[in-house]
Amino acid sequence: MRVALVAVALLLSACTSAPPPPPPPPSVPEPCMKVTTGIVDAALGFRQMGLELANCGGKPFEVNGYPVVKFFDAEGNLLDLTVGHSATDDPGAKPLTIKPGERLVSHLSWRNTVTGIDRVPYTATALEIAPLEGVPGQKIDPRTTLDLGNTSRVDVTAWMPRT
Repeated sequence: MRVALVAVALLLSACTSAPPPPPPPPSVPEPCMKVTTGIVDAALGFRQMGLELANCGGKPFEVNGYPVVKFFDAEGNLLDLTVGHSATDDPGAKPLTIKPGERLVSHLSWRNTVTGIDRVPYTATALEIAPLEGVPGQKIDPRTTLDLGNTSRVDVTAWMPRT
């Protein structure tokens, strides 16, 4: 009788499933960076538009550099422009820590200059802005058409504290 009970116990233990694997460790959330644009300030052919970088996450993160900006026409084609860093108000890249809820700013600037009739002026209707090199870009509607002239040059400043 004892042998029969041991056999039944062995059979029942073989029918139970293995314990489930432990849950994976919680993932560390990516920093939440949201870029927005301001209005275009136009004076005597000089144009400037503010960019704002908001920390919409729950942890501080460090920014050290320039936004990466791409311009697109009404058909969605990438415009062949040079984005430089020679704006007069550029503080240069330096490490900045942006806490949750804080914002940094940068400025795009260009001249609506037409240097000759042999080149068509650029007009951008959409932007893609990455907060930093190597970070995915965000499609941005600038809420206006950007008249970029035909010099093929736009300047952007490094991120700086919002004043």
